[in-house]
Amino acid sequence: MIKASSYKTPVSIIESLSYLINVLRTEKHKYENAATAVNDSQFSQSIGVLAQENNQYECELASQLTMLGATVDSAGENEQVTTNFNPEYSAENGVDLPQQLLLFCRESEKQLIHAYRRTLNEPFLPEGLRTLIRKQLNGILYAFLQLKLFSSTGFFHHGASGFSSLH
Repeated sequence: MIKASSYKTPVSIIESLSYLINVLRTEKHKYENAATAVNDSQFSQSIGVLAQENNQYECELASQLTMLGATVDSAGENEQVTTNFNPEYSAENGVDLPQQLLLFCRESEKQLIHAYRRTLNEPFLPEGLRTLIRKQLNGILYAFLQLKLFSSTGFFHHGASGFSSLH
């Protein structure tokens, strides 16, 4: 026999999950735009993986939010999001596009880690949801690690400065 639950999700959890979903959505759009700005197909694919993961994680969290009885705001999905880099500015100032994109991705990584930690710090977060969020955070950290490793090989880099300062 199935009984109705009288559990009411605390507002702070819903707000925290909504914030995380919005960060994932925003960063996904930025990655999609950044991937198109790169000529190197492998580097572009590496950034595309971040966009795909963010999309998957956003959908998973939106589903969890719905199951908790909250409505998911999809209004931000159609917003145009611009990246934080400008290829013309880079060329004028001697910074190549791949290096600027890596710096951009590093800043994005910090934002995502902050959003995930903020959510994980919720004291009343259901354990199953906490586990899902930890797994997502580990997936994102792994994707960024792969991007950093790829960049450290210098495969797509044609300048002399290298990327070792990004690690």
